[in-house]
Amino acid sequence: MTNSKVILSGKGVTKVFGFGAHKTVAVDHVDFSFRQGEVISIVGESGSGKTTLAKMLLGLTNLTEGEIYFDGQLRDIRSTKRKREYWKNIQAIFQDPFSAYNIFRKIDAVLLDCIRMRGGAKLPYEQKVELMREACKFVNLKFDELTNKYPFELSGGQKQRTSLAGVMIDDVNILLFDEPLANLDPATGKTAIEIIDDIHKKSYKTVVIIEHRLEDVLHRSVDRVILINDGRIIADLNPHDLVSSPLLTENGIREPLYVTALKYAGVKVSSKMLPGYITTLNADAVRESLTKWYDSIQFETRENSNPSILKMEDISFSYDGSRSILNDINIEVHNGEMISIVGRNGAGKSTLSKLLCGFEREDRGVIFYRSEDIRRFSIKERAEIIGLVMQNPNQMISKPMIYDEI
Repeated sequence: MTNSKVILSGKGVTKVFGFGAHKTVAVDHVDFSFRQGEVISIVGESGSGKTTLAKMLLGLTNLTEGEIYFDGQLRDIRSTKRKREYWKNIQAIFQDPFSAYNIFRKIDAVLLDCIRMRGGAKLPYEQKVELMREACKFVNLKFDELTNKYPFELSGGQKQRTSLAGVMIDDVNILLFDEPLANLDPATGKTAIEIIDDIHKKSYKTVVIIEHRLEDVLHRSVDRVILINDGRIIADLNPHDLVSSPLLTENGIREPLYVTALKYAGVKVSSKMLPGYITTLNADAVRESLTKWYDSIQFETRENSNPSILKMEDISFSYDGSRSILNDINIEVHNGEMISIVGRNGAGKSTLSKLLCGFEREDRGVIFYRSEDIRRFSIKERAEIIGLVMQNPNQMISKPMIYDEI
C-alpha cells in the first residue's frame, strides 16, 4: 500500500478533557497517516485513548490542538453542512451496531433511516429500496428476509452485517470499526473479520479497526498495527514485527495465544518466523520444541466436594411460547466453585442469567439456592444472594458522580 495516496492524516492531534486540576489528556500530540486501501488496526488497553481518537477522526469531538487532513486538504467541519459532506467519506460501525437506531423499528425502516441521514430523504421510494437491496447484497444479506424483522431478533453476525449495509449505502472512502468484536462470540467474531476483509477486497476502502482482540483481527491480513497507550502512539508496525516484540504485553494487550505458547516452549520469536498470523507462522522450524513442551505438561483434575449452593433442575424457557431458548437445563454449582458458561451468540447464556436473577420466569423446572426453591423470591430477594455484573456497565450506573454511585 506504500504507493497509494494518503487519504487521512493528522499532525499534533490532541484532546484534553476538563480544566485545571481535573484536566485529563486523552490523546497527546499524535501524528498519523492512513493511505487509500490500507487496513489498519489500532490497539490499546481500556482508557488508552483509542475511542477518543476515533471520535476525533469522525468529527464527533473537537480537537484541543492539532490538525486533521482529508485527501490532502485541512478538514473543516465547523458547520453542520460541512460535517455531513465529510461524513459521506468516512463512516463508523460502533461496538453496539444499533446504538444509533431505534431498535423497535423493523430492519427496512432502520436502513431507510440510513438513507435519510445521508441526504437521500427526497429519493423515490423505489430507488431507496434498490439502494437497500444493493447494500444488503454487498454484505451477503437477503433483504427480503430481513424486512419483517426487528434488530433484537437478529444474531450478532446479522446485526454486524445489517449495520455494514447501512454504512455501505453511501460510497464512503473510509470505514472505521470501533471494537466490532466486543459483543460477539469467537466464531461470530471471526466471521465479522471475514466480512470486513471481503468488503475491503471488493471495494478497496481504507479500513480502520479499533479492537482489543488483536488475535481475532489477525484472522485476516492487516497492513499495520498502531499501538496506543496514555494517548500516545507507542508503535506503528506490521503484525510480524509487533508480535515479535514485547510491546503488546508491556502495554496491557494480550499477544496472540500461539505466540505465548511458543514462548512457553522456549522458542525465541522473531519476525523471520512470520508470526503475525497463525497461517503464516513457520511451524516446522519449532515443531520439536512445541511437542516437547506439550508432552511435559501435567494436566490436573479438580473436584469440588463442597455442598451445592445453586442448582437448576429441568429448566426450560421460551420468550414467545413457541421457540425454545433453554430446554431441560440441569446445572449444579458447588460452594466456592468458579464456573464458566460459554456458547455462541443466541445460545441462551444471557437468558440463563436472567432466570437466575428473576428477570424472567422459567416455563418449567426449579431453581434451588442451598436446597431451597427460590421460585417465589422477588428480584430484590434474589439480588441479595446473586450479584450480577452486566455486559454493558452503563446499564448499572445511575448517578452522575462515581462517589454517589458507590
